Amino acid sequence: MQASMENSALLTEIADKALLNYDIEVVSKQLIRHNENQLTVKMGALQQTLHAHSQKWVPPAGFRRLIYDEITIAQACENLGKGIQSGIIGNDDYRIVCDVTKLICSLFANTPKTKASWGLVHADFLSGNLLIREGQLIPIDFSLSGWAYYLLDPAICLCNLKKHLRKAFIEGYGLQLTEERLYFIEALTLYIILVAASRQINNIVWKSWFEKRFPVITGEFCQKLQRHVSFIYDI
Repeated sequence: MQASMENSALLTEIADKALLNYDIEVVSKQLIRHNENQLTVKMGALQQTLHAHSQKWVPPAGFRRLIYDEITIAQACENLGKGIQSGIIGNDDYRIVCDVTKLICSLFANTPKTKASWGLVHADFLSGNLLIREGQLIPIDFSLSGWAYYLLDPAICLCNLKKHLRKAFIEGYGLQLTEERLYFIEALTLYIILVAASRQINNIVWKSWFEKRFPVITGEFCQKLQRHVSFIYDI
């Protein structure tokens, strides 16, 4: 854990050095006052640039980060089972979670982790974790960064951006959304939602989310993934 925190601090320090002596603002505030589409296109372009750099980057000895793989989603599924005991997750909802977990694990098993598809991702690349300096975006907060399919980052952005901005992000990143790639991104979207939810299963602050939102995730979007019905512009 200590090594992980130190590595995260090193990544953040790189961004911090670029911020010295400049007026900065969080991008989420800029989105309110400026051209939303333009900044969102820049977000996509920056993320693609980071991924391109990651493909060439050689991590130093002892560099350890989180890993977003099959083991992580399997552990998340198991942890979400605690919600049945506490009454915040229904049996039917949990059954769907287990089915989708198996589906995602199967997808991962059949998707090679190559240098072009797998590497270091930010994993929290949201407007609140981006600063703007002289019109340029700078990422901060690498605490959740780790090894994953590169498409995890776009998946996180697409399900968190306002719906009318999602195509602008896709344009900026240069994503070629084939049917197969879109399906994989949607699987990764549910992957990160389930992983995040599993970490909050005992958090009383999330009780309302589990009661109101979780049944929608399982009853609508998980089932759409199972039926190969696209939902990236709806979730």
